[in-house]
Amino acid sequence: MIEQDMACAVCTYALNAIDTDDGTLTFEHPVAPTDGDHDPVPVPTWHLPEVYRRCHLCSVNEPIWEYRTPEIEALAIGGTRPVAQTYSTQWHACLPCSRLIEAKDHLALTRRSIAVIGWHPTEPGARILAGIHRAIVLTRKPGRTLLTTGAWTPAPVKATSLPKVRDRLAGLLGGPVRLPAPLHRARGLVAEGLDQARLYWIDPQFTGLVAQVLTDLPDTAVTERIVPAGSGLLAWSAPVDHRHRLTAASWTATAEGWQVACYRSLGLDLPPADLEPVRHEIGWLVPVHVVRLRRKALVNGDDPLAALVASWLIIAQQLTRAEPATVDPPIRRAYARTHRPPPEVHLVRIKPGTPRPAPATAVSDRTPSGRAKPDHRFWVSGHERNQAYGPGRSLRRKIDIDPFLKGPEGAPIKASTTVRILGTSRRLPVERSGRPSIDDGSTD
Repeated sequence: MIEQDMACAVCTYALNAIDTDDGTLTFEHPVAPTDGDHDPVPVPTWHLPEVYRRCHLCSVNEPIWEYRTPEIEALAIGGTRPVAQTYSTQWHACLPCSRLIEAKDHLALTRRSIAVIGWHPTEPGARILAGIHRAIVLTRKPGRTLLTTGAWTPAPVKATSLPKVRDRLAGLLGGPVRLPAPLHRARGLVAEGLDQARLYWIDPQFTGLVAQVLTDLPDTAVTERIVPAGSGLLAWSAPVDHRHRLTAASWTATAEGWQVACYRSLGLDLPPADLEPVRHEIGWLVPVHVVRLRRKALVNGDDPLAALVASWLIIAQQLTRAEPATVDPPIRRAYARTHRPPPEVHLVRIKPGTPRPAPATAVSDRTPSGRAKPDHRFWVSGHERNQAYGPGRSLRRKIDIDPFLKGPEGAPIKASTTVRILGTSRRLPVERSGRPSIDDGSTD
């Protein structure tokens, strides 16, 4: 879960999220929580330029599974005094190490780890490590949980294979694989929506536009005016939002609004033979954020849903066109064998610019109202407008206008001139000097 993806600001180690008895969430250092010179200082991982996130057993690969054990304590005897060390109850394992755990081969697990460290099997450290690995394998609790906060290499999600990606994702959410608690509670509804979802694939140009504008997204009330009808799965051609590295998002209509989920793609950089079981059990997309979105809920550029809402707004503004994508023949045949309707994928592109004839005379740099024509594109915040109607258009009624992009086609995006306070949707105006203008309550 994105909100649980924390690292220590001091040592940059990815932290373990710990559920306490009173329902609150705390964070601790991995492996040996009490063995260190500082307490954890949790910050969102995207605040740090680099995060140390490695398998707790071999320290080589990105972890993908979490195992739970009772508290493990190691006691070293033979020096000037006995030394005791208490270890974590949560162990993050990469794919190769998880296979050894599932095979209950703690000896091979130790050989793999000490080979990385460079220890000889007879060294005291190697013997202690062997005891810890034996305890993990023999005392681990049943099952394992899929980690959803990894910084895996993105896997390309193509328009032609999106139906297969969707089906595998629905199988993951509707299957036995254990997910973190917030995802587990919503998995049934999300999986049901995916089965009926319309599929949208966003082309590279549209994806690039979303990546440029999402962080400046103004407060946007999410309503049926901007959300495509029914359930949907939208995949970008490349990860968007450098903070969360999202590849796709889905939505399912509910009585109060929508159940929305966001996903990262799972690459892993594995040989095809090793990757095939992962694709069968997990697939290509891993859920990283889920939220029950009520009608008229406000979303802005600080929110993990910013990329999805920006995409909805651009589509609703009719800046795009959708055309059918050709689905891979093996996928079409698989659908036919199970008597399912042929899958449809909507490939969404930015509409091409309208060609304009060269002017015979000099073109004014001002609009008909006398304002200077903008040389960039920017978000216009949502607002109310008086709409004329009735006899002779003499009556007026207020209508809501959703945020929209304004400016010439192909023009660059204007950089934001606001600074948000983290944790709130309040924005600070920026002075001409470029510094946020903050009233600290002091007087001259």
